[in-house]
Amino acid sequence: MFTGLVEETGKVISIEELPGGKRITVAARKVMDDITRGSSIAVNGTCLTVENFDQNNFTIFAVPETLKLTNIGLLKKDSQINLERAVRADSRLGGHIVQGHIEAMARVDSIEKYENYWNVGIEYDSPYVIPKGSIALDGISLTIHSINAGKLLFQIIPETLTITNIIEWDIGYWVNIETDYLVKAMDNIVKWNKQVKQ
Repeated sequence: MFTGLVEETGKVISIEELPGGKRITVAARKVMDDITRGSSIAVNGTCLTVENFDQNNFTIFAVPETLKLTNIGLLKKDSQINLERAVRADSRLGGHIVQGHIEAMARVDSIEKYENYWNVGIEYDSPYVIPKGSIALDGISLTIHSINAGKLLFQIIPETLTITNIIEWDIGYWVNIETDYLVKAMDNIVKWNKQVKQ
């Protein structure tokens, strides 16, 4: 489990194309502090498992389903990616509950840059998005500013621009989407109750 509070951006240093997927090596700093083989790391919000590591890099393997559903399949050498280690049970939950299970990708269709914030719009329609609700974009816990005709608008503060890869987004960028787990859970409970009562 993750919080959507990105710890740092890493850089893709190599991608090995294999018959069953891609092996990706990432250069990082902060997330290397207590890394082990088998550690879970959110890479652009996608929960992936560390295969190997050394002092400055770690390697993950992405299977075909991951490559199809997420922008991990679109990464190139030198891509900047958001990184977050799995949350510890004794940590503050500063963002929201993020599982690292990407539902889909959505296209960035507008960016407005102001002195102290950016407005970013994406095209995404889902019953699990609500105004002022939480969502994870590329693993970043964000608040939905507004929803209009299938377009979600976000206001990005300077700190988020500093520590995430949003600074490199442009129109047409495909972002990983994970909607709020609690909203999905409540919806499923309501649907289950309706079925039981029928």
